Amino acid sequence: MECKRQRLSPPSPAAAAAPTPASSVLDDGDLLREILLRLDFPTSLVRAALVCRRWLRHASNPAFLRRFRDLHPPRLLGFYVDSASLPRPRFVPLPLPPELAAVVRRARFDLDTDNFCQETDRFYLGTTIYYCRKGRVLVCHRGAEKSTFQLRRPLHPASDGAVISTFRTPLPLMLNKRQSRYVLLSEDGGHGVGCTVVTLVSSEREVFAKVERILQDGVWDIARNSAPIELPANWRRSLSRALLIEGKLYMLGKTGYILGLDLVLMSLFFIEVPDAVRCDCPESFQLSVKLSQAEKSGFYLIHVEGFKIHVWLHGTDGNNSGNWALVNTICLRQVFGHLVKPSWETGDLHISLTESGDNAEFVFLEVDGEVFCMHITNKTVEKVYEMRMKEDFLFEIYPFMMVWPPIFPALIKTHDQD
Repeated sequence: MECKRQRLSPPSPAAAAAPTPASSVLDDGDLLREILLRLDFPTSLVRAALVCRRWLRHASNPAFLRRFRDLHPPRLLGFYVDSASLPRPRFVPLPLPPELAAVVRRARFDLDTDNFCQETDRFYLGTTIYYCRKGRVLVCHRGAEKSTFQLRRPLHPASDGAVISTFRTPLPLMLNKRQSRYVLLSEDGGHGVGCTVVTLVSSEREVFAKVERILQDGVWDIARNSAPIELPANWRRSLSRALLIEGKLYMLGKTGYILGLDLVLMSLFFIEVPDAVRCDCPESFQLSVKLSQAEKSGFYLIHVEGFKIHVWLHGTDGNNSGNWALVNTICLRQVFGHLVKPSWETGDLHISLTESGDNAEFVFLEVDGEVFCMHITNKTVEKVYEMRMKEDFLFEIYPFMMVWPPIFPALIKTHDQD
């Protein structure tokens, strides 16, 4: 008996074109953006952008990135700690989710000096950080006969370690008490290795600024000088790091003023801090006040007073004017909770504000030799470091954040899907 074979008829064009449930969602741009917004980390967003060119366009759109950042602010990955007992700043990672912990493990955070100080160890003076923002660390390796500026990118080892400039004579950053110098990288976070050097030169009554550029080949560009400006009474510069915001540099003083420099107009100006922040003791002021860059415009002033933290916002306009608004007050006893020690009740304990993050999102506080990271936005705190006795002086912290905005890869056109 012969078996009859059944012939399967080809599917109709309508059936072949019928969309699947997944394609119905992923082909809808609005729904796709909502799905991408629910990714937890920028690293996940970068991986999603590799799917096809259309996904890359959605993930890298500036309006979408603003929404993503509001939902998932850049994470603090760790911090560099620099103290008198360390030969160079050391990176301290923070507890992180597995995906971000893997990013930290692949990075190169060690600020090695093997390629820059060829003299014997007794001629090596140390390594200093001058800038740490947007995934870039500008360091200076100081030796007795030469010193080197180097740009580090710990999260991108392939482009890490570019040398900006090398000095055969002692580095011209060791200035006297009448001069101070700031070394800045561009605000856009680009891959260029040039930097801007701002030197403040003051007399008893005046101060003026000199601005120079170190070009990519290590050559110093022609200097520009500002007109001098009269100093407020008892002006003293703070050792806090300056803020570069939209072409203006803001430098905190110790006596109730912030010195600003417009790098385009080359003009200096002063901003008074709120009356509630003023302090008769300049040294106490330096340990209790920090500036923090705001996301859109202006900047925050964070002030530790006793067991409270006050956050002030200064909005600016084109004329460098503006006003202060108190936007947050936090009781440290409540936030620290079980971490509060009995010594807090005596009132003799001093809390130092070591450093702050952008948008006043977090602060580092030093309490009796222990360093805590407190997130202002969600009012959580954790102990992150314990100082040694000999580290009580020359102790600094440099927060290291996840890069924002994410760096998206360029897709090969032949492999793209539209």
